[in-house]
Amino acid sequence: MNRHPLLAENENKQISVGLPLLLCLSMFTTWQMGVMLFSGKTLSIGAKTPIPFALDSNVITALVAAGFIVDILFLIFLQRHSVMAARLSIGIALLSALMFYLPLSPHMAAMLFYIQAFCCVFLIGSLIAVIVNLLTEKAAIKEVIISLISSGCLIAILQNDVMPIPFSVFRGFTIVALAMLLLFFCKMPKSTWPEYAKKSDGLVKPKAFMVQLFALIGFSSVITLFGSTVAYSVEHGISVYYLSSAVCGIILAVLWKRFHIMPLKSASVMIAVGALGFLLAIASLYVPELSLPACALLGAGGISGMSSYLGVVMAKQYPSRFITPGIIGLGFAASLVQAVLLYALRDNLTLLYVVYLVIAVALVILYLLLEPYLGYSLRGRTLEDLIGVVAEETDEAAVPEPVTVLATVSGADNISKIEAVLEAERAEGEDSPHTLRMRTLLQHTLSPLTRREYQLADCIMRGQRRSEIAEEMGVKPETVTKYTNQLYNKFGIHRRQDLFRLAEQLDREWLEKEQL
Repeated sequence: MNRHPLLAENENKQISVGLPLLLCLSMFTTWQMGVMLFSGKTLSIGAKTPIPFALDSNVITALVAAGFIVDILFLIFLQRHSVMAARLSIGIALLSALMFYLPLSPHMAAMLFYIQAFCCVFLIGSLIAVIVNLLTEKAAIKEVIISLISSGCLIAILQNDVMPIPFSVFRGFTIVALAMLLLFFCKMPKSTWPEYAKKSDGLVKPKAFMVQLFALIGFSSVITLFGSTVAYSVEHGISVYYLSSAVCGIILAVLWKRFHIMPLKSASVMIAVGALGFLLAIASLYVPELSLPACALLGAGGISGMSSYLGVVMAKQYPSRFITPGIIGLGFAASLVQAVLLYALRDNLTLLYVVYLVIAVALVILYLLLEPYLGYSLRGRTLEDLIGVVAEETDEAAVPEPVTVLATVSGADNISKIEAVLEAERAEGEDSPHTLRMRTLLQHTLSPLTRREYQLADCIMRGQRRSEIAEEMGVKPETVTKYTNQLYNKFGIHRRQDLFRLAEQLDREWLEKEQL
């Protein structure tokens, strides 16, 4: 089935970024969390980084709030200029960092830091906008993993807990990180940008799915802040927290590369582990020896911070200019929620941690509900790719030759005939990926799908509900139910989850075949 022209055009504009540039991009997290967050009492509890000048908490708070607000407005009206905005903000931050080498008064040094703080917050929006609108899904999820590994290790060092870090090192790293970030954005095209969907395009918005994804982003943002807050209250807790995140990033990479277990499936386990961390944090209030193990578990749940990737998933289905400002708005809201909870429950840590635990459990449940759809999106292979079969309802001539053969022979008694066709292709040197998928198909003895059935299967696996499917297919909801029953009968399944499991099974077998 052909994709909507708008989606196909936007997909052609996506960029597959290599490891070196993704490593440069990961420096933002290190700069944000390892330098800015841990630089003063206003942004953290411990003020661990030795800054040789005083900072005004009211000024920092105002700058952070202003940065978020300017971010949201910029992304609503000027999002297409995100690459240039990022270059400009990084350039200003880099210049201010270089000026730390000059003999400055404490007041002037504090002003330079305030400039960096504003640029850091503003850059969040430009960075997420570039990831959501320009990077491929695989590049986005790779960025999450690389950021976990690199930032986890570097932050554990920079926050001055593992070993003493003088301000000179702190200052030098800031310059290196900003220079790497600038290199990444200089490699991004400033004029290439996707087209946003309009009502006249006839593209159906999966409203329920997008609401759930935004909810997942909100919960993830809150939990990420919660976890670091708990870790901050424990001696060496931040070090353990981020080192645990780095280890989990390595595990995700190995499972994906070596065993073909997609990061999103592994992430569900790690998010659940993070929820257990909050439970252990409650216990640590009564048994202090459990504090560091709690931080380790919370660090494992740090994989939940993948808002940009979730934005890529949404943009792939329905490119909207409001996806990125929505993500930033949720991040701002998460900060406000965290601030309110700390203000209200700072003196009652047990109740505070219980609230954290309840929200973490809600995140686990929501993620498990959405994980199959996210996995299908990241897999990059449609159901049509996996089974290699789509029969034409009205025009048999439109069906590729191998598919036509399969459509005319069915049942176990005729499998040998299909094998003969495949062997003939092999003898002619056409052992193509299609042929390998056909062999996989034989193992499942699946009947060919009609065009309508494949369209339905694709809609289901993109998270659409019956009413949305009916709108996209141009049929009545009752007709969707009829097609659904036909589809499930062909596959011998009974519900949506079975369809995802089948796709995962076929995907694994395809990967195994490709490696032979």
